Amino acid sequence: MGLDIGTGFVKCVSNYGSTRFPSLYVRRTHGNWGGGSVEAVGDKAARMLRTPGAATIRPIKNGRPDPRYVKHTESLVAEAVESLKKVGGRGAEGGVSKIAVGLPYEASDFRESMARMVKKVTGADECTVLAQAVGTLVDMGLESGVVVSIGQGTTEIVVIEDNEVIDGESSSWASEFITSKIDKFAYLRPDELSKHKDSCKKHAKSMAEGLAPEVLDKSTSYSDRMVVISGGGILIPGVREELVPRLKGFQVRVSDNPVMSNAAGLYKLVE
Repeated sequence: MGLDIGTGFVKCVSNYGSTRFPSLYVRRTHGNWGGGSVEAVGDKAARMLRTPGAATIRPIKNGRPDPRYVKHTESLVAEAVESLKKVGGRGAEGGVSKIAVGLPYEASDFRESMARMVKKVTGADECTVLAQAVGTLVDMGLESGVVVSIGQGTTEIVVIEDNEVIDGESSSWASEFITSKIDKFAYLRPDELSKHKDSCKKHAKSMAEGLAPEVLDKSTSYSDRMVVISGGGILIPGVREELVPRLKGFQVRVSDNPVMSNAAGLYKLVE
């Protein structure tokens, strides 16, 4: 399984299929006649989000597990495996033996703890933790380039040469800069972003003005002139139109499936 646990969504790909769900945990307390409280993650948590008595936690902060919410992150990993079992049916009952997990470039200090946690929760024999942007390059069949993966919490700018990560940064110019102007949880509803196209485009311009110089600063020192873009943020109205023209002097390619690209490439590595 290739696993990309993002601030906004968990994305996972395996030989049984693929799945995606919100990186959310909700605990809802019932009233006098209720049966205590209910806990949920993923899609079920999103459905409970605005109901009375619901308290929400986002266990992933800036693309990495929040140390305050280890148990909640474990619940997301468990949900990833369970959701793939539903996709794969009987064939997936044996569980997952090998997993590759992606983390932000600046979250390298989480590698060992993430590997231990994933193996504990899933029972996998092997867990490899990589810079998540590696997945995009592998998914697109490339060995070198500058990956710009626009997530909800961070935008990963990672330089890769001959399949080796040699430089990078986790930029704060990410999707949340745009979506939070509409609503705290607007990123969960693509139709909501479409309804607010003008607002999205306005803030997409500001984001591109901040992000493009960071991409260029990171890229110009290297010989490869390829910039590869992934991440759900590139699908927000206005982002592609504002960002790509600012990356002058580079060949720019956008993943055909930017949301799942990191997870798909991580799975290909494991496979």
